[in-house]
Amino acid sequence: MTHATEDFRQRYRAGISPRYSGPLHAIWVASIGIAVMIYAASQLAQVSATEWLVLVFTLLLGNVGEYSIHKKLGHQKWPPAKLFYQRHTGDHHSFFTENNMLWSTSRDWRVVLFPGWLILVVITLIGLPGYFALGSLVSANAGALWLTGIVGTYLLYELVHFSDHLPHGHWLHRLVPGLSTMAALHRIHHDRRHMTEVNFNLTFPLTDWVMGTLKHPERTPAK
Repeated sequence: MTHATEDFRQRYRAGISPRYSGPLHAIWVASIGIAVMIYAASQLAQVSATEWLVLVFTLLLGNVGEYSIHKKLGHQKWPPAKLFYQRHTGDHHSFFTENNMLWSTSRDWRVVLFPGWLILVVITLIGLPGYFALGSLVSANAGALWLTGIVGTYLLYELVHFSDHLPHGHWLHRLVPGLSTMAALHRIHHDRRHMTEVNFNLTFPLTDWVMGTLKHPERTPAK
């Protein structure tokens, strides 16, 4: 770890409120998201094949959304999203580099997870409008599937991103297929030479592949 990174980590940790709890942060986000998904799922009844396409569309839209928001707001300065840029490029990418991707204690989760209030914003501004609009214009099932997909994408992003900052070979990586691959892709993204150019997807690198911004780890030539 470079001295600059270690110095930043010390300053960042010193600025965290003594009342902050990483586990409570994670539990809050998971509880809100899971509760909303359970509610949405409880509204489903005799879902048709066409209605299931709403969920597929929502997940695909979520993949494009995470890519676009990460690339455009997380790594490009735009005055209305100044706080997002500062928290992502300024804090997250200064705290974690390609040579040190690991958090040390649960208090470091503050720089890994989104702020606890953001899930409420996503539900209020994206999830619920689609839920009511599709519920009125298409069907109750369509609205519920939209809400399920939006919140599910958010939780999946948090989970996969959290796993990206776990040690290589962690039991979660061994248990869930694909997590170790996403962690390797995310490590490349944390190389400051590449962070504005490649690997913006966190859950699944579909949009990166479509847009030509997917970069895999370089293979060491066999001797």
